[in-house]
Amino acid sequence: MRLGKIIKTAPEKPSGDCPSRRYYVFRADILKINSNMNFFYFLLAVATICIALFIKIKMPLWIGRSGERFVNRSLERLDPAHYMILNDIMLPSAGSLSATQIDHLVVSNYGIFCIETKAYKGWIFGDSNQEYWTQVIYRYKTRFYNPLRQNYAHTKAIEDLLISQYPNLKVISLVVFPYAGKLKISGTDLVGYMRDIVKKIESFNYVVFPDAQRDEIYKILADTNIQDRGARKTHDKGVRDLRAARKA
Repeated sequence: MRLGKIIKTAPEKPSGDCPSRRYYVFRADILKINSNMNFFYFLLAVATICIALFIKIKMPLWIGRSGERFVNRSLERLDPAHYMILNDIMLPSAGSLSATQIDHLVVSNYGIFCIETKAYKGWIFGDSNQEYWTQVIYRYKTRFYNPLRQNYAHTKAIEDLLISQYPNLKVISLVVFPYAGKLKISGTDLVGYMRDIVKKIESFNYVVFPDAQRDEIYKILADTNIQDRGARKTHDKGVRDLRAARKA
């Protein structure tokens, strides 16, 4: 009896979709997804930090501009027959910097009102003779340079520009805190909330400049206003350096 040949066949190789292979492919995909997600969250964290830093740097500027717009709108309610408004004026200066920036000027028949706006919140403590005043928000205290002294440089620049032509020149320095919770300022009545400053301006009723002179002064100030962006950037940097030097 012949026995048939026994044919040995090689074992089949596992197909490409065997369970073990599918497991490793699946795990690799998960790791890749996790890696992409981690990178995404890293970018999100970096973007959040950058945005937070940007807001922290820009917030004082935004608040300041908001306060200035509020003051500007309030000043526009003054009688236009007697009061003319100039905002964000930069004039040449003989002081610490070559120019000085003025928030608001009210040119009137009764004098020129030079207004410094401080958009600070909280309680404000100070005296007209002190070099620094204090802002208090809850338990946090921050010192800042006396704005009356700051505004002196502004009034001096106006006087230097106009005094030779108008010897009867009258420049009144005012400081407004439109957002302050409480003002505790002694030694002066030239500092207040917006309503106080408007009342103070309207309390001056002795005519110093007839209409023609008032209009001339307004034109001189408007024409002298430094509007070059480069010059303004240089001035802003000088102001920041001066503040840093005062804090040192």
